[in-house]
Amino acid sequence: MQTCKSCFKEIESGALKCSYCQAYQLWYKHPQFYSLIMMLPFFIFIFWNTGLMSNKEFSDFESEFSFTQEKIIDAKSKNRLLITYKVKNDTEYQWDNIRYEIISRNNGELLASESDNNYFWVIRPNSESFLTVNIQIVPNANEWELKIKDLEVSRF
Repeated sequence: MQTCKSCFKEIESGALKCSYCQAYQLWYKHPQFYSLIMMLPFFIFIFWNTGLMSNKEFSDFESEFSFTQEKIIDAKSKNRLLITYKVKNDTEYQWDNIRYEIISRNNGELLASESDNNYFWVIRPNSESFLTVNIQIVPNANEWELKIKDLEVSRF
């Protein structure tokens, strides 16, 4: 005879379950233990594929991006400039949710800086994409530099 680990009553030796409280005597003989073991690979698969275990930072891939200024349009009625840049992505990942900064200069001298973001812009792996930024006209500025502050990796 042995005592139940849950209700402490006497039960037959070698019993898997207590006849009084129905508690399993060996934790690894409990049916829910096996279902947990069977679900574990599924959870690992889900976490791996959603990017929770492989988070990528833009700063690690910054050198694999290149930018060229394509066109400047003066929207005189609104005192704004539209500057289009071609962004080249040489990584194996799709990036989106860009946060950037436009630096306005006059012959190398810093005049102004403007930050913005675009949640709808996406660049596919090993491809090019155009990004048009809308900035306020800065008097005497003759060059504009695009600096990407952050991008996010698309999960799917």
